[in-house]
Amino acid sequence: MKKFALIGKPISHSQSPKLFKEAFPDGDMTYDLLERDTVEESVAELKANGYCGANVTSPFKESVMQFVTNPDETTKTLNAANLILFKSDKVFSYNTDYLAVRRIVRECEGIRSAIVTGCGGAAKAAALACRDEGLETIITNRTQKKAEIFAERIGIKAVSIAEADILLKKTDRDTLVIYAIPSPDGILSETLENTKKDGKTTIIEANYKNPCLNPESGLKWLKYQAEESFRLFVNNI
Repeated sequence: MKKFALIGKPISHSQSPKLFKEAFPDGDMTYDLLERDTVEESVAELKANGYCGANVTSPFKESVMQFVTNPDETTKTLNAANLILFKSDKVFSYNTDYLAVRRIVRECEGIRSAIVTGCGGAAKAAALACRDEGLETIITNRTQKKAEIFAERIGIKAVSIAEADILLKKTDRDTLVIYAIPSPDGILSETLENTKKDGKTTIIEANYKNPCLNPESGLKWLKYQAEESFRLFVNNI
């Protein structure tokens, strides 16, 4: 029996086990939720109990990289992963948020630019995906310095929250907004609601629970990254 899991905290609400069961109803693979206080405890338990790999969610997407011996190019660039695989004494890392956002961007017609809010693991993956899909990409974050450091590393632009607000109010139906902060808490939310209502922006959100700006997009993001995860699990075990 091949074992996989999700690590992070909190994860009791996660739909990952349901999605995994739907993908592999009769397979010889299992999927567990392993909620521990630290990434160190989580990885130790995965190794001790013979897991083949795991999805990684907040707040461990960046800290899990300390255990990775063989990162792919995307996770090396991001210094963040949401999937790890164990092979012998090696740990491989991947980022299916990046893969999911690239798929979503390809489905959006007429989009020429992207504004990414946040600078955590999901936001960084989204910004890199938008850049690699040829969009003029801007990132904004509460801590502007963090956004500036990341933006310089991948060759995009970082702006303040106030500057992002001005840009959003001026946009004209060609901007994709990736809302990737942990939850809607007022950052640009009023402006985004107005631009969404006017049809000026397409909002993709890394959240599918209420209250949120676009729960359908959050579910699509979850579905796509789950499909990419399962593909990696099956092809690499």
